[in-house]
Amino acid sequence: MTDAGSGAVRLGTRGSALALAQAELVSLELARRGVKCVLEVITTAGDLRAADTAWGEGAFVGAIERALLDGRIDMAVHSAKDVPIDHDPRLALVAFLERAEPRDALVVGRLGDGLTLDELPVAATLGTDSPRRAGFVRAQRPDLDIRPLHGNVDTRLHRLDDGVVDGLILAAAGLARLGRSERVSQLIPAEQLPPAPGQGALCLQVRADDSRSSAIGAELDHRPTRLAVEAERAFLAAAGGGCRSPLGALATLAPGRLCITGGVVEVDGHRAVVETVEGAADDGPALALELAERVLGRRRRSAVHRRVILTRPAGAASSALRRRLEELGVAAVAVPAIEIVQAAPGGPLDDALGDLAGYGWAVATSVNGVAAAAAAADRLGLWLGATRWAAVGTATARELGRRGVDAWLPSRAAGQTLAAELPMGAAERVALIRGALSGEELPSILRQRGAVVDEVVAYHTVEAPPDSVGLLEAALEASEPIAAVVYASPSQVRGLLALAGERHGATIRALPAMCIGPTTAAAARASGLTVVGEAPMQNAVALAELTAELIGQSSGGRPAAAVGGTR
Repeated sequence: MTDAGSGAVRLGTRGSALALAQAELVSLELARRGVKCVLEVITTAGDLRAADTAWGEGAFVGAIERALLDGRIDMAVHSAKDVPIDHDPRLALVAFLERAEPRDALVVGRLGDGLTLDELPVAATLGTDSPRRAGFVRAQRPDLDIRPLHGNVDTRLHRLDDGVVDGLILAAAGLARLGRSERVSQLIPAEQLPPAPGQGALCLQVRADDSRSSAIGAELDHRPTRLAVEAERAFLAAAGGGCRSPLGALATLAPGRLCITGGVVEVDGHRAVVETVEGAADDGPALALELAERVLGRRRRSAVHRRVILTRPAGAASSALRRRLEELGVAAVAVPAIEIVQAAPGGPLDDALGDLAGYGWAVATSVNGVAAAAAAADRLGLWLGATRWAAVGTATARELGRRGVDAWLPSRAAGQTLAAELPMGAAERVALIRGALSGEELPSILRQRGAVVDEVVAYHTVEAPPDSVGLLEAALEASEPIAAVVYASPSQVRGLLALAGERHGATIRALPAMCIGPTTAAAARASGLTVVGEAPMQNAVALAELTAELIGQSSGGRPAAAVGGTR
């Protein structure tokens, strides 16, 4: 331990770049008041975790508090948002320094600066390790692909710049203290994304019986910041949350008045509620309690009585299915049972796109296939419209339309129908843009009709992605029951059962299974699932409407009934 010297205050801090920058701010303020300060770097549980793992409540605080109690340091500096609501009564928070910008910031990479959250492209990837940020962003933009991205600020910025994600959500104050404010594309309004209670504020903690350190620290207390942060923390306590909960709050002061905006959301973006209350500046605790009652009351009133598990991965098709379900009064809980990995550069997909004009037809079997082909075409500087396109269903056709390509559609959204009806000539070359797990019936029928078919794998499907294990656990253990599971492919059937394992396998098999078509339904039955419905058409709207009808939550309130394709 560094020798503090006579009269010096030993200030405990974490050793990250941001924590040291914050500790230096405190040291400078103490120096202005004639108090010598020596920094003591404490390794916390949050520092010992791997750079790409999540942290829990109090991960950055516990070790520093122990150092205070052990007498190794006289004072600790924390980010106020990291301090748990219930702290050791032997310790006291004696000061909140004047607050920096409290809001969250959107940081974008190759998309270009100046974009707002509303302006991000459809299906853009956004990195965050915060359940609160993930939930409120999904509530605003359910089409975005939110990816867990952990590590310190520098680590996350490097990953953004390396193209791992298209954007990040970070605390604006942290960026400013590290001299990186120029990376901010948007300061996100609190009404859209309520920040973590205490975000942007630093607090000083001492032993409650250390009168000297208490007096020194109290000189740095900024009363407006204290009033605001204590009100935010009171809301967090009243709403039953911790520093890792998907709750947010921001209190602001005007002369004699205090305004608090606070909200809560599910991590998957559902049931987002944001409210604002205002009152006298000294009435923070009472206002916080009123805000919590409003938010939780409105949340209870808006509760959806029937919930379904949605096994599709994030993307345009998943967003369309979710939107239609929610229009019909059904909450879709996202548990992606598969992950889509696009084909690597330099393979058969690149070759086929380079020779696209040599094909009479290109056939896309899914939205994922179009997305992979479009990404490869963009990388190669090619145009998808160099030949005629056919799509199995309307969602796939719409995705091609977004790329400026008109697609021919069969009379029924099924691979067999497309293969039988495709208006092709004898011995015509057909590029079949498909996934690695796609069935063989479509290419077989095309070949029987005389086509020369090149099966081009545009993407691979990874079943049972590890990140979905926790989502499934949360969905099944929530107080509101799951009414059904919605499957859009056989791989999703296999993936969800693999995620369920022995612990939840029987539960998943017993839940009503809603399937997008006969192939998926057959796979579900073969796996022992309780199949109660097959969508009459293989698209998101038909699947959502079938699901709503069979669980009695359609707009007309009709009860479950016999529907074509069910058994």
